[in-house]
Amino acid sequence: MALAFLIYGGTMISRERATEIAMYVEENGVEGACRHYEIPEETLNRYLRSYKNYIREESIVAGVETSDTTVFLQAQRQKLQDVNGVLRKENRESYRLYNSLETVYSEYVGLLKACPLVDFTIPVHPASVEGRIGVLQISDAHLNELIEPYESNGNTYDFVVGSKRLQKFVTEAKLLFNAYGIKSVYVFCTGDMINSDRRLSEKLVAATSQTRAALLTTYILQQVLIDLAQDYTITFAGVVGNESRLGEEDFDSSDILAASNWDYMIYQQLRMLFEGKAVEFIEAENNVQQVVTLDNGFNALLIHGNYLRGDISDKQISVLLQNYMYRGIPIHGVFCGHIHSAFVGDIVSRSSGLCGGNAYSTNALMFVSRASQNIYIVNPDKGYNGMKIDLQNVDGYEGYNILPQLERYRVRNAVATARVTIETLI
Repeated sequence: MALAFLIYGGTMISRERATEIAMYVEENGVEGACRHYEIPEETLNRYLRSYKNYIREESIVAGVETSDTTVFLQAQRQKLQDVNGVLRKENRESYRLYNSLETVYSEYVGLLKACPLVDFTIPVHPASVEGRIGVLQISDAHLNELIEPYESNGNTYDFVVGSKRLQKFVTEAKLLFNAYGIKSVYVFCTGDMINSDRRLSEKLVAATSQTRAALLTTYILQQVLIDLAQDYTITFAGVVGNESRLGEEDFDSSDILAASNWDYMIYQQLRMLFEGKAVEFIEAENNVQQVVTLDNGFNALLIHGNYLRGDISDKQISVLLQNYMYRGIPIHGVFCGHIHSAFVGDIVSRSSGLCGGNAYSTNALMFVSRASQNIYIVNPDKGYNGMKIDLQNVDGYEGYNILPQLERYRVRNAVATARVTIETLI
C-alpha cells in the first residue's frame, strides 16, 4: 500500500485525513461521523477497514509487532492532536488581535462622533517658489506622557503644557519667518508624537489611553497647521518614531511593519482632515526614511534617529548619505530627533523633545536637557540656517484647545501601589 495515500473504493485520501476520520469515529461514533462527513455508513465502514489494514501494514514496515499496533495508532493520533493544538493556538492569537482592533475601532468611531475635528477653514495664499523657505520641525512630542518635576530636573509635562509649548513654538517661528519674508513653510514631524505603553514605566506615566491620545494629538496638531496656514502656504511631511509603535514587537525597518505606528495613524488622520484644503501632505514612500524635495530643490532627509547609536553627528551619518548619493539623490540636510537633545549642524540637525527631559533621558542617559524644537531657513543656494527655539517656560500662553472628552489624567492612580512596590523592590 502506498505510504502517501490510502485508496477507499477508488477514492484517494491522505493518511492525515484517514487518521482524522478514525479519530472522529472514536470520539463521536459511526453515526456522528456519517453525518459530519456526509457519507453512508457502509462507505465509512469500508474506510475504517482499509484504515486498519493500513495501520497493520505500517506496523510491519516499521517493525512493530501486532500487539503494539494500538500504541502505533495512538502515536499517530497524538501527532494529529499536536498539530491541531498549534493551529488552535494560532487561531486564538488571531482572535485576540481581531478583538483588540475591533475595540480600538469602536472607540475611535465613538470619539470621532463627539469631536469637532472637521469644522474649520483656512485661507489660500498665492503660490511662490522664490526666496527662502521656512521649516518647522516637531519631534518627540510624547503628548500623552506625564512628567513630574522630581524625576526630570524640575520639568513638568502633560497635554496642557504640550499644547502651550506648541503654541509658543509657532508664535516664535512666525517672528523669524516673517523677518526673512517667508511665504512657504514645511512642517517636518520626525516621530514619537505619542508615547508607547509597552513597559510598566510607560503605563505609569500615561495620561490617557493611546486611542484617545492619538485623537487628541491629531486635534492639537491640526490647530498648529491651521495657525501656520493663516500666514503661509503649508506642506506637511513626516516619519514614524520608535516609541509610537503599536504592539510589543521591536521597531522594524520594514516599511509595511513600520506603518503599524500611532505616528502613521496621526499623519493619515491629519491628511484626511485637510483633504480639499490648501495644505499639502507628502505621502511617505518610506515611513522610516523620507526624502522631501522642497520647492527650490533642497533635498531634506527625515529620520527619527533610533537606528543611529550614540550622538547623531555628520560623521556617523555619512554612510547613510553615501547610500543616497549612490542612487543619485544628493541630500542637503538631515533632520532627526530621538534623544531629546538639540543640535544644529552643517548637514545634520537634531531637534530636542517637546516634552523636554523625562525620567529616561535624565536618569538613564544623564542628559540635562530643556524642552525645545528647531526651525530652519532654507536658502536658494540649498544651504540653511538653523535655530533652537527654547520652549521650557510657557508663562503667558493659553495653549491650543483641548477636548475634555479625550483628556484623561492620573492613569497611575489606577495602580496606586505600583510605584511604592517598585521602590520597595529596588
